[in-house]
Amino acid sequence: MFGYIIAGQLPNTNFERVAETQFLSNLTVTTTSLHIVVFVTEPFPEGYGGAIYFNWPNPEPTWQYLGFISNSKPSAIFKASQLKAGASSNGLGQMFGVSAGGSQPQLGISALPLSEIEQLTAASDTSAVTVSSNVQFVQTMLENLYNYMSSFAVTQSQMTPSSDHWVKVTAVNQWYERFKTRLTNDPNFWKK
Repeated sequence: MFGYIIAGQLPNTNFERVAETQFLSNLTVTTTSLHIVVFVTEPFPEGYGGAIYFNWPNPEPTWQYLGFISNSKPSAIFKASQLKAGASSNGLGQMFGVSAGGSQPQLGISALPLSEIEQLTAASDTSAVTVSSNVQFVQTMLENLYNYMSSFAVTQSQMTPSSDHWVKVTAVNQWYERFKTRLTNDPNFWKK
């Protein structure tokens, strides 16, 4: 019913059903940078979705809610590397039939009505990776480049003959505006 991919690893659909609506998988993590893609392999019943939880190895379970998947949102990417073992579990405690944290990180999915999922709050140290965060990064990077290039601007009277090449700041500004427009219209245009 579910699957996941950890960056750099093959897809995995091995979830153990630990309760009527709860599924658990032990993760093999080989890096400190942890991005997890979680996806649906079979549709949920109408009005249901999957609440996604993460547990670091720890003497006591510290389940942390990451986000959700549903029929209308069949996959999600989470950056969970900021989650800490022993961090607050927001009262989640024992879930998925786990009374101790175990020796491996774990991914748990609980099938719930969407109305219940909407009431959940994701752990503050995780983030769903979205196109808008990528767009925000690119825009910030471009603004930084433009500001950096502009800091070297000189007037024509200040120019001296040398082997340096000169680029008009207006040309950089025109390129920046065009790039921003293309990014706004199609955030994935640069992949083509």
